[in-house]
Amino acid sequence: MRRAIGLVIFLAAGLALADLPRGVWRTGRPIVLPSLPKAGLVYLPLDDEALAGVGALHEYRVVRDGRAEVPYKMVEEAGKTETRECPVKVLSQGRQGEEQAQVTVDLGPSGLHANRIAWLLKGDNFRCKTRVEGSRDGGQWWVLVKDAIVYRHEGRFEQTRVALPANEYRFLRATLSRIEGKLPQVERVAAFSEATTPRRLVQVPARVTQRNTDKQRQTQVNLYIGKTTWGLVEARFDIKEPLFDRTVLMEYWVGAQIAAPGYRHRQVGEEGTLRRITPGKAVVLAVPSGYEGVERLRFAILNGDDRPLTIRGVTLWRVRRGLVFAAEPGQKYDLWYGWAKAMAPIYEIQRLPMSTEPAKMPLAKLGPARKLPLKPPPPPPWSEQHRALFWVILVGVIVLLAVIIVRAMKSAGDAGTGK
Repeated sequence: MRRAIGLVIFLAAGLALADLPRGVWRTGRPIVLPSLPKAGLVYLPLDDEALAGVGALHEYRVVRDGRAEVPYKMVEEAGKTETRECPVKVLSQGRQGEEQAQVTVDLGPSGLHANRIAWLLKGDNFRCKTRVEGSRDGGQWWVLVKDAIVYRHEGRFEQTRVALPANEYRFLRATLSRIEGKLPQVERVAAFSEATTPRRLVQVPARVTQRNTDKQRQTQVNLYIGKTTWGLVEARFDIKEPLFDRTVLMEYWVGAQIAAPGYRHRQVGEEGTLRRITPGKAVVLAVPSGYEGVERLRFAILNGDDRPLTIRGVTLWRVRRGLVFAAEPGQKYDLWYGWAKAMAPIYEIQRLPMSTEPAKMPLAKLGPARKLPLKPPPPPPWSEQHRALFWVILVGVIVLLAVIIVRAMKSAGDAGTGK
């Protein structure tokens, strides 16, 4: 299934190669491909500081051989939990009177390992316990969960899912035992595999200044990034004091190229907290997701009657992101960017799912930046491209006009003499 999805994405990407209008792209960087045994998808992380100010999809183009536009998918390594239902084959299902029910399933050779099951039960006002066992061969069983509680009350309040520890068992045996109420009827057992991708962050360089204001009883920390930056998620504070709990007001300034006139400074009015209740613990302040296209931040730390904190440093971090595109061995690829008025591309690959995490794909990297040449001038007029032919045609037209004029004059003279 994964190979099929990957093939669909590759075909969708490869069929859309077309010449890219030159436009006024300002900067180009060669893409250094990894060793590829055959054509396939590659991931280009955008870690470079120079790309922090490039914001939306419309500011990137992947170009092959200096002219052919290559579709890509923008991805962010923001961390997510993906849930897939495992295909199950019921090997046995039965009841022991009104006290117990049991289902044994085979997850098959799909490679998905269940870390959660869900009982699909018919009935109400019951409370049961669940025992789940796992086996690699269906012969020897090992206990995964001993006494997980399953219940439903008044048709609204229920818990019918059971979390399993990490395992690689192909066979699962789930036993449902009555505690209170009538044992529900088991319709089936569903198994799920949940995988969490860790978030990847990139540090954003910024100049930090701070000052204490006695009148407002606060410490103002300003971070000047110097360029429009997207995807900020957190600020990490290096503070000397071992214990503290302070409220923080956050403000930000957006980049000039995306701000409406007179609205570069925006105070969202959100509050955060700088808190450390365990000595030595890291202090991280989350940046609201609405802070996009930022070039400056201000944190106002409310000190109240306490002494200002000793802030030794602050670092900003953004989500790591990059481009996924189809590449062929031996071909030359470049990344073009820096044309803010370019139209956003619409690629089919942007809507197709991916079965492999980008960081697990072959990784490409960027070479040194270079200024792209200006848009070439329009071609000269046809008359300048074919001068000799132009003069031959022009002389021919003049001779033809002269013959017509002479004939016209002769005809007029003959008419005047009555001949």
